[in-house]
Amino acid sequence: MDRIGNDGTYAVPLGFGRAVSMWTVAYVCRLPAVMAPPWLVLSALLAAVVWWGMSAGRWTGDGLGAGARTGFVAAILNMLILGSLLTSSSAGAVTPSALLWVPGSVLAIAGLAAISSEIGARRPIAGAGRNWTGLFAKVAMLATFLLVVAGGLVTSNEAGLAVVDWPNTFGYNMFLYPLSRMTGGIFYEHAHRLFGALVGLTTIGLAIRLWRRDERGWVQRLATIAVGLVVIQGVLGGLRVTGGFTLSTSEADMAPSIALAVTHGVLGQVFLGFVVALVVVTATAWIEAPAAEPRASAEGDRTLQVSLIATLVVQLVLGAFQRHMAQGLIVHISLAAVVVMIAVVAGARAWGLYHGVWPVQHLGQLLMAGVAVQVTLGIAALAVTQGRAVVGAPSTLEVTIATAHQATGALMLALSVALMLWTRRLFEPV
Repeated sequence: MDRIGNDGTYAVPLGFGRAVSMWTVAYVCRLPAVMAPPWLVLSALLAAVVWWGMSAGRWTGDGLGAGARTGFVAAILNMLILGSLLTSSSAGAVTPSALLWVPGSVLAIAGLAAISSEIGARRPIAGAGRNWTGLFAKVAMLATFLLVVAGGLVTSNEAGLAVVDWPNTFGYNMFLYPLSRMTGGIFYEHAHRLFGALVGLTTIGLAIRLWRRDERGWVQRLATIAVGLVVIQGVLGGLRVTGGFTLSTSEADMAPSIALAVTHGVLGQVFLGFVVALVVVTATAWIEAPAAEPRASAEGDRTLQVSLIATLVVQLVLGAFQRHMAQGLIVHISLAAVVVMIAVVAGARAWGLYHGVWPVQHLGQLLMAGVAVQVTLGIAALAVTQGRAVVGAPSTLEVTIATAHQATGALMLALSVALMLWTRRLFEPV
């Protein structure tokens, strides 16, 4: 496990964390319903840089060095979206100003991060240290969840085909598409693609760290599966638009696939479950927990939790069919009753039978809370859409409820995976 030190092992996890925060700020501020003024966007971005800088200083005890290293990593990752600000809208070529903006942005972020880290280092956090790999996994989980939300907004706004080509964007290199053209549905779809690239890099970075630093072979294999899933997910997202591998920018050459859209949507939430699994098994509490305690209820709870995960996946598939094709509503509602029953029983047992066992008890509480929220959102979604597919320009209310319903479903799957893993880690059948 990676602990506090001045060897630089923290640079990549903290750098990715800063980048994910900055991307999230930029995405929220640029949402068509928000469109925050430039001064507010800049202030929020600087606040993210400073917060992570001060945290790096406090967590590592290394002032200027920690800030500079982590700031540099974040600045390099930001190059994936900086190109949109430095591209000529006429030709897609990088403008001469890039010669100043690229090194200037790197120096500015690294410099501000270094200064804020030096301030934070004056008040270091006492303790044994920080699990940097575990932090990296949490950053990957946050990035993945945000990607799920961004994907939900694409579907809710009927923007899945707003960009007609892939891997390019209207003939541009995806990372050089001008910001000035990211409006309406194009913003939702193109931003989703950029977030997907960030999640892909984060997953690969985490996997490399686990391959190098984690001696548990099964954890390394889990990381390998996660990398495979994120690559497949990226390809599916592109083929959903084009129907095949092509660099054409003509809509006539495209064959959009609803089936791939459904698969892409479901696999994204399943992938979140895998990332959550990595968060759980890299946690300090998991590594330092004692050997599994024999308990009579363990076998039944394991079966119940696995059944919940399987049922949730089927429910997510049915929900995707309903969102994309307005089909399977009755089956979706019927299975929802089964999911609610299993989830309530699993959550109540985790809450009541494992009193005082922090991970299991609290995950049970969260699962039951998630059920209540999801049922409420499901009823609200049914009320505003009346079971039909969204046609035309959906209202803000429709978009909000539909996206929240999808995101909460993903969270329930994640909670179920975490609950199952912790139950297996701490308890074994008698």
